[in-house]
Amino acid sequence: MEVSLEDAARGMKSQITIPRQENCDSCSGTGAAAGSTPINCTGCGGTGQVRFQQGFFSVSQTCRQCRGNGRVISNPCRSCQGSGRVEREHSLEMRIPAGVDTGARLRLSGEGEPGVGGGPAGDLYVVSHVKEHETFERQGSNLYVNVPITFATAALGGEISVPPLDGEDRLTVPEGTQTGSVFKLRGKGIVSLQGSGRGDLFVVTTVTTPKKLGREMKKLFEQLAALEEKQQVETAGSFGRKVKDIFG
Repeated sequence: MEVSLEDAARGMKSQITIPRQENCDSCSGTGAAAGSTPINCTGCGGTGQVRFQQGFFSVSQTCRQCRGNGRVISNPCRSCQGSGRVEREHSLEMRIPAGVDTGARLRLSGEGEPGVGGGPAGDLYVVSHVKEHETFERQGSNLYVNVPITFATAALGGEISVPPLDGEDRLTVPEGTQTGSVFKLRGKGIVSLQGSGRGDLFVVTTVTTPKKLGREMKKLFEQLAALEEKQQVETAGSFGRKVKDIFG
């Protein structure tokens, strides 16, 4: 069953429809037509097994006459062709717990196919597959998200908005934040399916460069470039003096 990351994070209820073999209503699962009943196989006496003696050893084999059923249907039911079962669509509601991940097996007791010879029904296992998300990447109970920030915010610091998975979050980044800086929002990940708390949300920043500059913004960047160039010259001069001092 395919589920979204949002549904996997908070849990949900879902209506599913599955094909399954069920007892035939016409013959009540016996496989015999109305007014007749299966009879014991004469080849095995109703045991479904035939024994052969080979020296000191006794060998048991499946009876070929009844194919191991122990009974023979002389007048088979037309609805199920003597199998006692027919395929039907079965709808049921299931609950997907919060924290489910790809590959998790969810068991629905008694929702499988009926047992052979009137035995109890088996269980239904639903294997989950969580779809990839456009924004978030999941690793266990932790979430990772890439958030673009402006050049000014990266240089000066400030508050940024983190895209919501379950409610919007705000994050304050320090001045001098670089592309690839990682910040952790504790407890903002996904609930653990084993009940061991909640994961964290890791925010990875990417500093964006404006593609088009207005006149005022271009002027400001030119002033910034001049200041940066002056600072580099001063730094280079200081570095040269230090090297000169080291070598006398």
